[in-house]
Amino acid sequence: MTHSSPLPPLEALEAVLLAARLGSFSSAANALGITHGAVSRRVSATELWSGIRLFERHGRGVRLTLDGERFTARIELAMAMLQDSQGINRADHQLDVIRVSVVQSFARLWLVPKLPTLEGFPPDLRIELEIDHRHMTLSDARIAIRLGQGGWPNAVSEPLFDEMLQPVACQRIADDLGPSPDARDLLQYPLIHDASQMGWRIWLEGQNLIHKAEGKDRIFPGYDLALRAAASGMGIALLRKPYGTEFSNMLGLVPVHPATVENRERFHIVTRPGPQYSAVERLVGRLREQAQQPSDA
Repeated sequence: MTHSSPLPPLEALEAVLLAARLGSFSSAANALGITHGAVSRRVSATELWSGIRLFERHGRGVRLTLDGERFTARIELAMAMLQDSQGINRADHQLDVIRVSVVQSFARLWLVPKLPTLEGFPPDLRIELEIDHRHMTLSDARIAIRLGQGGWPNAVSEPLFDEMLQPVACQRIADDLGPSPDARDLLQYPLIHDASQMGWRIWLEGQNLIHKAEGKDRIFPGYDLALRAAASGMGIALLRKPYGTEFSNMLGLVPVHPATVENRERFHIVTRPGPQYSAVERLVGRLREQAQQPSDA
């Protein structure tokens, strides 16, 4: 099959990427504000141009073929490079622009307060944040900060800092528990989780207890929201030190048990493989320096 034009329309590529991300032509159509048929035609046009089959049926939706995965990875990189070229002719073009993909809670609690330092004195970097729960396409001018155990494919990752887990709550709950509660006593109260329930499972295992989900427990989509819920008296949350220490202190949360357990997941700096753009190297170095700064215990 031969290419009928030098390049497929940008709108066709956008439809392909959305359908791949959402696993459904219908969902892609809703996101783009067009019909299912329009998405199907755009995908077909891209398949005609590329000469490969991009999607296969999977349940009630679609998934990429192996060739489709390779194709969309290249298109995502090309799109990222186009976005990276934004701002070249702006008045601040003398600053190197680096895009950093982060989850919202990390941006709020750790990254944004450190932006002035990370951008330099005087500024020689401009950091633009992309709030994204997916693994962002990396490029010369893009990095990501992700929570996990590392080892992501087609990327280089290094831990930013270790985390220790310790239960915290508002002063009222701390007073109710008393100065030396048994770990089992904490289970009388709702356990507050963020998007992952792994933290409480790890901490309770460290106290020879088994985590069992309870109806009274609460789950919040962001770590900062979980800490706010604990501060309002909704239950007991886990302080992730040093990541959440400053925010926890600001909210007036206090430890309700002395035991700390190492978190198995850590935030990582994630970059593309190979030699790095000098501005990325500067930013990564500054991130390392900030990660080593002591926080209030």
